[in-house]
Amino acid sequence: MSGFIKFLQEHRSGVTLAELGESLQSLVADVTDQGKAGTLTLTISIKPIGKNDGLEVGAEIKSKPPKGEPGKSIFFATPENNLQRQDPRQQSMELREVAPASPARALA
Repeated sequence: MSGFIKFLQEHRSGVTLAELGESLQSLVADVTDQGKAGTLTLTISIKPIGKNDGLEVGAEIKSKPPKGEPGKSIFFATPENNLQRQDPRQQSMELREVAPASPARALA
């Protein structure tokens, strides 16, 4: 077994490996849904505790999913520079619902 894989299995009693797997699955879902690239970074930091007293090893997982497109709406500027949904240069039409014709009248 690779020393790196063994390290991941043992670091924080396997919690780092589990978090890395969950982050990978989440990133794959985001990339698949949005059709854009994302990244997953594992940073391992190592520092001596003291002279020949062992090493302190940390692991940081960072996931950068693709950015989604923000929702958009169309608005129009009024002469007073306010925003509104209806175009102020266009007349509005009075619309009403028309009842469907009865089958007897349709055949006549």
